[in-house]
Amino acid sequence: MKYDLIIVGGGPGGAMAARCAARDGLKTLLVEKMKAGRITRFCSRDLRLGAGGFSSDTIPTDVNLKRVTVTIEVGSRHHRIHLQGLPPDAVVDYRGELNPVFNETLVSPSGRAFSRDHSNRDIEGFVVDKEQLLIGLIADAEAAGCVIRDGTRCLSIEDSTDGVRVRVTSDAGEEVLSARRAIIADGSFSMLAEQLGFNEGRSPGRGRIKFMNLILDRVKFPFPEWRRVRFCLPSLHNGIVNMGPWPPGLFQISTSASVSNEVNLQGILTTFTTNSPFSELFTGAKVIARQACNMDLRPPIREAARGNVICVGDNAAFAEVAIKGAMGCGYMAARFSKEALEGRDGNAAYNDYWQHAFNFFSPQYNRRANSVRKITEALTDGETDDLIGWMEDRGIAGLPNDVIVEHREQLEQDLPDICGKLLPREQDRGDRHAVA
Repeated sequence: MKYDLIIVGGGPGGAMAARCAARDGLKTLLVEKMKAGRITRFCSRDLRLGAGGFSSDTIPTDVNLKRVTVTIEVGSRHHRIHLQGLPPDAVVDYRGELNPVFNETLVSPSGRAFSRDHSNRDIEGFVVDKEQLLIGLIADAEAAGCVIRDGTRCLSIEDSTDGVRVRVTSDAGEEVLSARRAIIADGSFSMLAEQLGFNEGRSPGRGRIKFMNLILDRVKFPFPEWRRVRFCLPSLHNGIVNMGPWPPGLFQISTSASVSNEVNLQGILTTFTTNSPFSELFTGAKVIARQACNMDLRPPIREAARGNVICVGDNAAFAEVAIKGAMGCGYMAARFSKEALEGRDGNAAYNDYWQHAFNFFSPQYNRRANSVRKITEALTDGETDDLIGWMEDRGIAGLPNDVIVEHREQLEQDLPDICGKLLPREQDRGDRHAVA
Protein backbone atom coordinates (compact mmCIF):
# COMPACT_ATOMS: atom_id res chain seq x y z
CA MET A 1 0.00 0.00 0.00
CA LYS A 2 1.26 3.49 -0.81
CA TYR A 3 0.34 6.11 1.76
CA ASP A 4 -0.02 9.84 1.33
CA LEU A 5 2.13 10.43 4.39
CA ILE A 6 4.41 8.33 6.59
CA ILE A 7 5.26 9.79 9.99
CA VAL A 8 8.25 8.37 11.83
CA GLY A 9 8.15 8.87 15.60
CA GLY A 10 5.23 9.01 18.04
CA GLY A 11 6.31 11.84 20.36
CA PRO A 12 4.30 15.08 20.69
CA GLY A 13 5.35 16.30 17.22
CA GLY A 14 4.78 13.04 15.38
CA ALA A 15 1.54 12.19 17.19
CA MET A 16 0.13 15.67 16.56
CA ALA A 17 1.12 15.45 12.89
CA ALA A 18 -0.59 12.06 12.58
CA ARG A 19 -3.79 13.37 14.13
CA CYS A 20 -3.89 16.48 11.94
CA ALA A 21 -3.02 14.64 8.70
CA ALA A 22 -5.61 11.91 9.27
CA ARG A 23 -8.31 14.45 10.11
CA ASP A 24 -7.42 16.30 6.91
CA GLY A 25 -8.17 13.14 4.93
CA LEU A 26 -4.62 12.00 4.16
CA LYS A 27 -3.92 8.26 4.06
CA THR A 28 -1.50 8.33 6.99
CA LEU A 29 0.82 5.82 8.67
CA LEU A 30 2.53 6.46 12.01
CA VAL A 31 5.58 4.29 12.74
CA GLU A 32 6.94 4.14 16.31
CA LYS A 33 9.77 1.93 17.57
CA MET A 34 8.36 1.64 21.10
CA LYS A 35 4.85 0.92 22.32
CA ALA A 36 2.90 3.98 21.11
CA GLY A 37 2.54 6.41 24.01
CA ARG A 38 5.13 4.74 26.22
CA ILE A 39 8.11 6.78 27.48
CA THR A 40 11.20 5.11 28.92
CA ARG A 41 13.85 7.83 28.62
CA PHE A 42 14.00 11.17 30.40
CA CYS A 43 12.18 13.96 28.58
CA SER A 44 10.47 17.19 29.55
CA ARG A 45 6.95 17.18 30.96
CA ASP A 46 6.77 20.97 31.28
CA LEU A 47 4.01 22.79 29.45
CA ARG A 48 5.03 26.41 29.87
CA LEU A 49 2.64 29.30 29.39
CA GLY A 50 3.69 32.54 27.72
CA ALA A 51 6.34 33.23 25.11
CA GLY A 52 9.45 33.36 27.31
CA GLY A 53 12.54 31.40 26.35
CA PHE A 54 14.83 29.05 28.24
CA SER A 55 17.61 31.60 28.79
CA SER A 56 15.88 34.96 28.44
CA ASP A 57 12.35 36.37 28.66
CA THR A 58 13.30 39.37 26.53
CA ILE A 59 11.38 39.31 23.24
CA PRO A 60 13.82 39.59 20.31
CA THR A 61 13.28 42.48 17.90
CA ASP A 62 15.58 41.37 15.08
CA VAL A 63 13.25 38.56 13.93
CA ASN A 64 9.47 38.76 13.65
CA LEU A 65 8.78 35.73 15.82
CA LYS A 66 5.35 34.10 15.94
CA ARG A 67 5.81 31.66 18.78
CA VAL A 68 3.22 29.10 19.77
CA THR A 69 1.74 29.75 23.18
CA VAL A 70 -0.89 27.76 25.04
CA THR A 71 -3.99 28.32 27.12
CA ILE A 72 -5.62 25.58 29.18
CA GLU A 73 -9.30 24.89 29.79
CA VAL A 74 -9.24 23.12 33.13
CA GLY A 75 -12.01 20.59 33.77
CA SER A 76 -12.80 18.19 36.59
CA ARG A 77 -11.76 15.07 34.65
CA HIS A 78 -10.28 16.28 31.42
CA HIS A 79 -8.72 19.45 30.08
CA ARG A 80 -8.29 21.14 26.71
CA ILE A 81 -4.94 22.48 25.52
CA HIS A 82 -5.30 25.31 23.00
CA LEU A 83 -2.26 26.04 20.83
CA GLN A 84 -2.50 29.78 20.33
CA GLY A 85 -1.23 31.21 17.06
CA LEU A 86 -2.48 28.18 15.09
CA PRO A 87 -5.89 27.55 13.49
CA PRO A 88 -8.80 27.06 15.94
CA ASP A 89 -8.83 23.26 15.55
CA ALA A 90 -5.35 22.99 17.10
CA VAL A 91 -6.91 21.88 20.38
CA VAL A 92 -5.87 18.78 22.33
CA ASP A 93 -8.08 16.93 24.79
CA TYR A 94 -5.96 15.81 27.74
CA ARG A 95 -7.13 13.44 30.48
CA GLY A 96 -3.99 13.12 32.58
CA GLU A 97 -2.85 14.81 35.77
CA LEU A 98 -2.29 18.56 35.50
CA ASN A 99 0.08 20.05 38.09
CA PRO A 100 0.13 23.88 38.13
CA VAL A 101 3.54 25.47 38.57
CA PHE A 102 3.53 28.89 40.22
CA ASN A 103 7.13 29.99 39.82
CA GLU A 104 10.69 29.00 39.00
CA THR A 105 13.20 29.57 41.79
CA LEU A 106 16.99 29.46 41.96
CA VAL A 107 18.30 28.32 45.36
CA SER A 108 21.84 28.92 46.65
CA PRO A 109 23.89 26.50 48.83
CA SER A 110 22.73 28.26 52.02
CA GLY A 111 19.09 28.42 50.92
CA ARG A 112 18.89 31.96 49.55
CA ALA A 113 16.22 32.08 46.85
CA PHE A 114 15.54 34.19 43.76
CA SER A 115 12.55 33.67 41.46
CA ARG A 116 11.56 34.20 37.85
CA ASP A 117 8.28 35.93 38.82
CA HIS A 118 7.54 38.39 41.62
CA SER A 119 4.26 36.64 42.43
CA ASN A 120 3.81 33.05 43.60
CA ARG A 121 0.08 33.19 42.78
CA ASP A 122 0.24 33.38 38.98
CA ILE A 123 0.47 30.06 37.12
CA GLU A 124 3.71 29.92 35.14
CA GLY A 125 2.96 26.59 33.50
CA PHE A 126 1.88 23.01 34.10
CA VAL A 127 3.58 19.66 34.50
CA VAL A 128 1.68 17.05 32.51
CA ASP A 129 1.62 13.27 32.33
CA LYS A 130 3.29 13.03 28.95
CA GLU A 131 2.34 9.40 28.40
CA GLN A 132 -1.35 10.27 28.83
CA LEU A 133 -0.94 13.20 26.47
CA LEU A 134 0.58 10.95 23.79
CA ILE A 135 -1.98 8.19 24.32
CA GLY A 136 -4.75 10.71 23.72
CA LEU A 137 -3.16 12.16 20.57
CA ILE A 138 -2.50 8.71 19.11
CA ALA A 139 -6.03 7.55 19.90
CA ASP A 140 -7.38 10.63 18.12
CA ALA A 141 -5.16 9.91 15.11
CA GLU A 142 -6.30 6.29 14.96
CA ALA A 143 -9.96 7.30 15.27
CA ALA A 144 -9.46 9.62 12.28
CA GLY A 145 -8.11 6.73 10.17
CA CYS A 146 -4.36 6.85 10.76
CA VAL A 147 -2.69 3.42 10.76
CA ILE A 148 -0.52 2.96 13.86
CA ARG A 149 2.44 0.59 13.74
CA ASP A 150 4.37 0.49 16.99
CA GLY A 151 7.25 -1.86 17.74
CA THR A 152 8.59 -0.93 14.30
CA ARG A 153 12.05 0.55 13.85
CA CYS A 154 13.06 2.58 10.78
CA LEU A 155 16.37 1.50 9.24
CA SER A 156 16.68 3.86 6.28
CA ILE A 157 14.82 6.33 4.10
CA GLU A 158 15.04 7.33 0.44
CA ASP A 159 13.52 10.43 -1.11
CA SER A 160 12.94 10.73 -4.86
CA THR A 161 10.62 12.43 -7.34
CA ASP A 162 8.26 9.46 -6.93
CA GLY A 163 7.97 9.89 -3.15
CA VAL A 164 9.66 8.29 -0.15
CA ARG A 165 10.61 4.72 0.66
CA VAL A 166 11.18 3.77 4.30
CA ARG A 167 12.83 0.47 5.21
CA VAL A 168 11.60 -0.82 8.56
CA THR A 169 11.99 -3.86 10.77
CA SER A 170 9.64 -5.42 13.33
CA ASP A 171 8.85 -8.84 14.74
CA ALA A 172 7.43 -9.65 11.31
CA GLY A 173 10.79 -8.96 9.65
CA GLU A 174 12.03 -6.26 7.26
CA GLU A 175 9.93 -4.51 4.64
CA VAL A 176 9.84 -1.30 2.60
CA LEU A 177 6.98 1.17 3.07
CA SER A 178 6.10 3.75 0.41
CA ALA A 179 4.43 7.14 0.63
CA ARG A 180 4.15 10.35 -1.33
CA ARG A 181 5.67 12.33 1.55
CA ALA A 182 7.14 11.81 5.03
CA ILE A 183 7.45 13.63 8.33
CA ILE A 184 10.37 12.43 10.42
CA ALA A 185 10.00 13.10 14.14
CA ASP A 186 12.48 10.50 15.37
CA GLY A 187 14.33 12.59 17.95
CA SER A 188 17.88 13.74 18.51
CA PHE A 189 20.68 11.92 16.64
CA SER A 190 18.23 11.13 13.85
CA MET A 191 19.75 8.63 11.42
CA LEU A 192 17.07 9.48 8.87
CA ALA A 193 17.78 13.22 8.90
CA GLU A 194 21.46 12.41 8.49
CA GLN A 195 20.80 10.11 5.53
CA LEU A 196 18.74 12.77 3.77
CA GLY A 197 21.42 15.44 4.18
CA PHE A 198 19.53 17.73 6.56
CA ASN A 199 22.60 17.98 8.82
CA GLU A 200 24.90 19.28 6.11
CA GLY A 201 26.35 22.60 7.22
CA ARG A 202 25.28 22.23 10.87
CA SER A 203 28.21 22.98 13.15
CA PRO A 204 28.90 20.76 16.18
CA GLY A 205 27.62 23.56 18.40
CA ARG A 206 28.03 22.70 22.08
CA GLY A 207 28.25 18.99 21.37
CA ARG A 208 26.16 16.46 23.23
CA ILE A 209 24.64 16.65 26.67
CA LYS A 210 23.60 13.83 29.00
CA PHE A 211 20.72 13.90 31.48
CA MET A 212 19.86 11.83 34.53
CA ASN A 213 16.50 11.92 36.31
CA LEU A 214 15.38 10.25 39.54
CA ILE A 215 11.65 9.81 40.18
CA LEU A 216 10.80 9.82 43.90
CA ASP A 217 7.70 8.80 45.82
CA ARG A 218 7.84 11.65 48.35
CA VAL A 219 9.89 14.70 49.29
CA LYS A 220 9.65 17.59 51.73
CA PHE A 221 8.98 20.23 49.12
CA PRO A 222 10.86 23.41 50.10
CA PHE A 223 8.05 25.82 49.17
CA PRO A 224 4.34 25.90 50.07
CA GLU A 225 3.25 25.90 46.40
CA TRP A 226 4.47 23.85 43.46
CA ARG A 227 7.23 25.46 41.46
CA ARG A 228 10.34 24.51 39.52
CA VAL A 229 13.24 24.57 41.95
CA ARG A 230 16.78 24.89 40.59
CA PHE A 231 19.53 24.21 43.12
CA CYS A 232 22.99 25.74 42.61
CA LEU A 233 25.70 23.84 44.48
CA PRO A 234 28.99 24.36 42.57
CA SER A 235 31.04 22.31 45.06
CA LEU A 236 28.97 19.25 44.13
CA HIS A 237 28.33 19.85 40.43
CA ASN A 238 28.95 22.57 37.85
CA GLY A 239 25.38 22.11 36.61
CA ILE A 240 21.95 22.77 38.08
CA VAL A 241 19.94 20.18 40.06
CA ASN A 242 16.27 20.58 39.12
CA MET A 243 13.36 19.53 41.30
CA GLY A 244 9.60 19.52 40.81
CA PRO A 245 6.37 17.50 40.64
CA TRP A 246 6.22 14.47 38.34
CA PRO A 247 2.81 13.04 37.41
CA PRO A 248 1.10 11.02 38.53
CA GLY A 249 1.62 12.09 42.14
CA LEU A 250 5.43 11.81 42.26
CA PHE A 251 8.50 14.05 42.30
CA GLN A 252 11.69 14.29 40.30
CA ILE A 253 15.23 15.59 40.56
CA SER A 254 17.44 15.83 37.51
CA THR A 255 20.74 17.20 36.30
CA SER A 256 22.89 17.26 33.20
CA ALA A 257 26.46 17.59 31.91
CA SER A 258 28.38 17.47 28.68
CA VAL A 259 28.85 13.94 27.36
CA SER A 260 32.59 14.67 27.25
CA ASN A 261 32.50 15.26 31.02
CA GLU A 262 33.12 11.95 32.78
CA VAL A 263 31.11 13.02 35.82
CA ASN A 264 28.71 10.38 37.20
CA LEU A 265 25.31 12.07 37.18
CA GLN A 266 23.59 9.36 39.20
CA GLY A 267 26.31 9.69 41.83
CA ILE A 268 25.77 13.45 41.95
CA LEU A 269 22.04 13.04 42.50
CA THR A 270 22.62 10.37 45.14
CA THR A 271 25.01 12.66 46.99
CA PHE A 272 22.58 15.55 46.63
CA THR A 273 19.80 13.55 48.32
CA THR A 274 21.95 11.96 51.04
CA ASN A 275 24.88 14.25 51.84
CA SER A 276 24.27 17.87 50.85
CA PRO A 277 22.76 20.96 52.48
CA PHE A 278 19.43 19.84 50.98
CA SER A 279 19.45 16.14 51.94
CA GLU A 280 16.83 16.72 54.66
CA LEU A 281 14.27 17.27 51.88
CA PHE A 282 14.62 13.62 50.89
CA THR A 283 14.45 11.91 54.27
CA GLY A 284 12.27 8.83 53.79
CA ALA A 285 12.02 9.29 50.03
CA LYS A 286 12.29 6.24 47.81
CA VAL A 287 13.61 6.19 44.25
CA ILE A 288 10.83 4.74 42.09
CA ALA A 289 12.62 4.91 38.75
CA ARG A 290 15.70 6.24 37.00
CA GLN A 291 15.66 7.79 33.55
CA ALA A 292 18.45 9.06 31.33
CA CYS A 293 18.97 10.41 27.84
CA ASN A 294 21.48 12.16 25.61
CA MET A 295 20.69 15.19 23.45
CA ASP A 296 22.43 16.94 20.57
CA LEU A 297 23.11 20.67 21.07
CA ARG A 298 23.86 21.52 17.44
CA PRO A 299 22.30 24.66 15.94
CA PRO A 300 18.85 24.16 14.37
CA ILE A 301 18.33 22.95 10.83
CA ARG A 302 17.69 26.09 8.82
CA GLU A 303 15.38 24.50 6.25
CA ALA A 304 13.49 21.69 7.96
CA ALA A 305 11.39 20.95 4.85
CA ARG A 306 13.11 19.68 1.71
CA GLY A 307 12.08 17.40 -1.13
CA ASN A 308 9.23 15.23 0.14
CA VAL A 309 10.27 15.33 3.80
CA ILE A 310 9.76 17.62 6.81
CA CYS A 311 11.84 17.26 9.99
CA VAL A 312 9.95 17.83 13.25
CA GLY A 313 11.15 17.71 16.84
CA ASP A 314 14.56 17.27 18.40
CA ASN A 315 16.12 16.14 15.12
CA ALA A 316 15.63 19.74 13.87
CA ALA A 317 16.51 21.66 17.03
CA PHE A 318 17.35 20.91 20.64
CA ALA A 319 14.23 20.83 22.88
CA GLU A 320 12.23 22.93 20.39
CA VAL A 321 10.59 24.83 23.24
CA ALA A 322 9.50 21.48 24.62
CA ILE A 323 5.99 20.07 24.27
CA LYS A 324 4.00 23.02 22.93
CA GLY A 325 6.60 23.79 20.25
CA ALA A 326 6.75 20.19 19.09
CA MET A 327 2.94 19.94 18.86
CA GLY A 328 2.82 23.22 16.95
CA CYS A 329 5.42 22.01 14.47
CA GLY A 330 3.70 18.66 14.06
CA TYR A 331 0.38 20.35 13.31
CA MET A 332 1.90 22.76 10.76
CA ALA A 333 4.05 20.03 9.15
CA ALA A 334 0.90 18.01 8.48
CA ARG A 335 -0.97 21.00 7.08
CA PHE A 336 1.87 22.01 4.76
CA SER A 337 2.43 18.39 3.71
CA LYS A 338 -1.16 18.41 2.48
CA GLU A 339 -0.52 21.66 0.62
CA ALA A 340 2.50 20.08 -1.06
CA LEU A 341 0.43 17.07 -2.08
CA GLU A 342 -2.10 19.46 -3.61
CA GLY A 343 0.59 21.06 -5.77
CA ARG A 344 1.40 24.12 -3.68
CA ASP A 345 4.81 24.99 -2.19
CA GLY A 346 4.27 23.43 1.20
CA ASN A 347 8.00 23.25 1.89
CA ALA A 348 8.50 27.01 1.56
CA ALA A 349 5.44 27.63 3.73
CA TYR A 350 6.69 25.29 6.46
CA ASN A 351 10.22 26.70 6.40
CA ASP A 352 8.82 30.21 6.78
CA TYR A 353 6.78 29.05 9.78
CA TRP A 354 9.73 27.18 11.27
CA GLN A 355 12.17 30.09 10.94
CA HIS A 356 9.81 32.42 12.81
CA ALA A 357 8.55 30.03 15.46
CA PHE A 358 11.43 29.96 17.97
CA ASN A 359 13.95 32.19 19.69
CA PHE A 360 16.96 30.28 18.42
CA PHE A 361 16.63 31.87 14.96
CA SER A 362 17.26 35.28 16.54
CA PRO A 363 20.95 36.30 16.69
CA GLN A 364 19.94 38.93 19.25
CA TYR A 365 18.44 36.29 21.55
CA ASN A 366 21.42 33.96 21.14
CA ARG A 367 23.88 36.74 21.98
CA ARG A 368 21.98 37.57 25.14
CA ALA A 369 21.57 33.92 26.13
CA ASN A 370 25.31 33.27 25.69
CA SER A 371 26.61 36.53 27.17
CA VAL A 372 26.58 35.28 30.78
CA ARG A 373 28.64 32.40 32.09
CA LYS A 374 26.76 29.73 34.02
CA ILE A 375 26.66 30.47 37.74
CA THR A 376 27.67 26.95 38.78
CA GLU A 377 30.61 26.94 36.35
CA ALA A 378 31.95 30.40 37.19
CA LEU A 379 31.34 30.80 40.94
CA THR A 380 32.12 29.09 44.24
CA ASP A 381 29.46 28.13 46.79
CA GLY A 382 30.11 31.33 48.75
CA GLU A 383 29.96 33.52 45.66
CA THR A 384 26.72 31.83 44.61
CA ASP A 385 25.24 32.65 48.03
CA ASP A 386 26.35 36.26 47.65
CA LEU A 387 24.90 36.62 44.14
CA ILE A 388 21.52 35.03 44.82
CA GLY A 389 21.33 36.86 48.16
CA TRP A 390 22.04 40.13 46.33
CA MET A 391 19.12 39.43 43.98
CA GLU A 392 16.81 38.33 46.80
CA ASP A 393 17.57 41.36 48.99
CA ARG A 394 16.71 43.74 46.15
CA GLY A 395 13.45 41.99 45.31
CA ILE A 396 14.60 41.39 41.74
CA ALA A 397 12.73 38.83 39.62
CA GLY A 398 13.47 37.33 36.22
CA LEU A 399 15.67 34.78 34.57
CA PRO A 400 19.28 34.96 35.84
CA ASN A 401 20.76 36.00 32.49
CA ASP A 402 18.26 38.85 32.13
CA VAL A 403 18.85 40.09 35.67
CA ILE A 404 22.63 39.98 35.40
CA VAL A 405 22.67 41.81 32.06
CA GLU A 406 20.05 44.41 32.99
CA HIS A 407 21.60 45.15 36.41
CA ARG A 408 25.21 44.95 35.31
CA GLU A 409 26.24 48.41 36.52
CA GLN A 410 24.87 47.87 40.02
CA LEU A 411 26.26 44.32 40.17
CA GLU A 412 29.67 45.57 39.06
CA GLN A 413 29.59 48.18 41.80
CA ASP A 414 28.38 45.88 44.60
CA LEU A 415 30.00 42.53 43.61
CA PRO A 416 32.80 43.40 41.18
CA ASP A 417 34.63 40.06 41.38
CA ILE A 418 31.46 38.06 40.78
CA CYS A 419 30.41 40.36 37.95
CA GLY A 420 33.82 39.90 36.30
CA LYS A 421 33.45 36.12 36.44
CA LEU A 422 29.91 36.05 35.01
CA LEU A 423 30.29 38.76 32.36
CA PRO A 424 33.66 38.28 30.68
CA ARG A 425 35.39 40.90 28.60
CA GLU A 426 34.25 41.04 24.96
CA GLN A 427 37.46 39.36 23.76
CA ASP A 428 37.03 36.50 26.25
CA ARG A 429 33.42 36.09 25.18
CA GLY A 430 34.36 35.97 21.51
CA ASP A 431 37.05 33.36 22.19
CA ARG A 432 34.57 31.25 24.19
CA HIS A 433 31.95 31.40 21.42
CA ALA A 434 34.54 30.40 18.84
CA VAL A 435 35.30 27.30 20.89
CA ALA A 436 31.58 26.59 21.43
